[in-house]
Amino acid sequence: MRRICFLILLTVAGCTTNPVRNGPPWRVPKSDFGGAKPLNLSGWYSAQDYPLTAIRAGEQGYVTVEFTIGDNGRPIRCRVVRSSGYPDLDAVPCRALMERAIFKPATDSNGHARETVASTSMSFWTKN
Repeated sequence: MRRICFLILLTVAGCTTNPVRNGPPWRVPKSDFGGAKPLNLSGWYSAQDYPLTAIRAGEQGYVTVEFTIGDNGRPIRCRVVRSSGYPDLDAVPCRALMERAIFKPATDSNGHARETVASTSMSFWTKN
């Protein structure tokens, strides 16, 4: 039976992994939320978001997305800026962010909420 390790590498400080410690063999870019603060980071993705067809096909990698956070703290636009090379994996981050992500919006110099552009990555990795 294959053990599935679904890694979500979304941290403000960034995250690097070391394959010697059973992590994936790639570096994921640091997230940048443009001054907005994620309120529910742990709820953005789950193991169920890794498409079963992609797992069966051995598709692994990471996807980097750029998205706009509205002045209400919700993502309003999202696009892939670095593909994993697999359409099924590339479709997951934007869909999940648009449905689940909530932020304390960035503010302007007067303290008013404003739109901001953000980026983050999602990693898909299985361990046999």
